[in-house]
Amino acid sequence: MMAAGPGWDGAVEANGRLADALRESRAPMGTTVVDNSAGRYPTEDWQATYFSVSPQGALSEHRVTVRVPVGLEAVCPPVRVGWPGCVYAVRRWGFVLRPSALADAGFDLGDPSTADEDAEALRTILRASAFDLPGEFVIAGPEHPFRLVGADGTLRGSSIRWRTYLGALAFYVSGGRTNADFVRFSLEAEESYRQAVELCLDALGADSAPDE
Repeated sequence: MMAAGPGWDGAVEANGRLADALRESRAPMGTTVVDNSAGRYPTEDWQATYFSVSPQGALSEHRVTVRVPVGLEAVCPPVRVGWPGCVYAVRRWGFVLRPSALADAGFDLGDPSTADEDAEALRTILRASAFDLPGEFVIAGPEHPFRLVGADGTLRGSSIRWRTYLGALAFYVSGGRTNADFVRFSLEAEESYRQAVELCLDALGADSAPDE
């Protein structure tokens, strides 16, 4: 079995498919279960709860079942919202599990000895760790955290450091030229942050921001 280690986390981020953090999700809207295994490894049902933003500025809340490799709960202790736990990253299209956690859980990548086998091992761990979720722009900020809940109902991972609601709106208003999270802005200048949200919604021709 390939040895566990944090190097897998960096390898996943460096891979072209995952490095494209702002691509659109491939998961159809209305999807309720995301399963990348295709029967290649045993899974268990976890729940991802999160918010997404449409190009018109509409904010939507989602709850989706994600089928993760069996064994993660043993290596991903319960966490509080704001602590990453098993979540390596949130992206516009979904989220990524910590690949090193999969290795710690005994996820078998075989014993690659050639370049082709190395590439196949990486593709396998990408499929097991990266989940496209329904939604046009998944966000994760202090107001709208991403949560990953284990099969036992315990929070096992979260994120509040990806893109805020304003981050998604600014991306749309600028035609993709503005790529900023605005997390610190939302925490340190709340009133200015809300004014910026309203300006972006007005530019998109949308209604006022929803009440929290």
